[in-house]
Amino acid sequence: MSGNPWSEIILKDDEISAHRIGPLTVYLKKVLNELWIGSARDDKNDGDPLPLPEKPDWNRLALPEEFSTFSLTPVFPDRPVVADSEFHYRILKNSGARIYTRIPAFVRIVPADKPDLVLAEIPTVILSETWFGIFTEGELSYALSTTARRKLVQEMYEPHMVICPVQIENKSDEDLRFEKLCLRVERLSVYINDGVLWADETSVMYNGREINSDVKTTGTIPPEAGGGAIITSPRETVKSTVATRTFKLLKELHFPGF
Repeated sequence: MSGNPWSEIILKDDEISAHRIGPLTVYLKKVLNELWIGSARDDKNDGDPLPLPEKPDWNRLALPEEFSTFSLTPVFPDRPVVADSEFHYRILKNSGARIYTRIPAFVRIVPADKPDLVLAEIPTVILSETWFGIFTEGELSYALSTTARRKLVQEMYEPHMVICPVQIENKSDEDLRFEKLCLRVERLSVYINDGVLWADETSVMYNGREINSDVKTTGTIPPEAGGGAIITSPRETVKSTVATRTFKLLKELHFPGF
């Protein structure tokens, strides 16, 4: 994996700057107090930025003042994400398991000296929509193409992917059998160490089929990261523990297209 792509960018008038983050290339151009933003994607996760298209589809923003330095930062998607387990999974009662899922970051563009002024958020990977829940109750979410896994391996470390550790504890009187896991990523921070993006640990306590799971975020970088620093705060600040639906259990009623 190449070096850290999350950086500050100094732009001169009419200069075009191109930056690759995974499969996404972001183009920035400054014209007086305007910032022009464009993007392109391919099926590679590394390498040089893509050439500027012949007819770029610029998104032009007139800013309240003239800025010359901008920051690219990783942020989680703006909806919950649903990950498939690597296999149909079973956690016996009074047992636990730690799994890891990877979530493609959005690229947030802000003026370097005014980070609360969000100019754009561009997904590094276009995610498909899905419905998590039952027909009458649920949430519009994003479906991940990656699966949740039990072990970390080198191939999981990619510049646009955030690694999310999830500790699951089954405190119910029944075995937990699930095939999908929903993460409310708007509550998670993003950390970075040696170019790898990490989320704080999510702890899920399963209380039974008819009871919502207790979900807690640690608010600290996970030990697997080996250190690092926070790079993006959560989209939403919530109390440390919330009760919410987290698993799609095996043999649940399924509606095609949802």
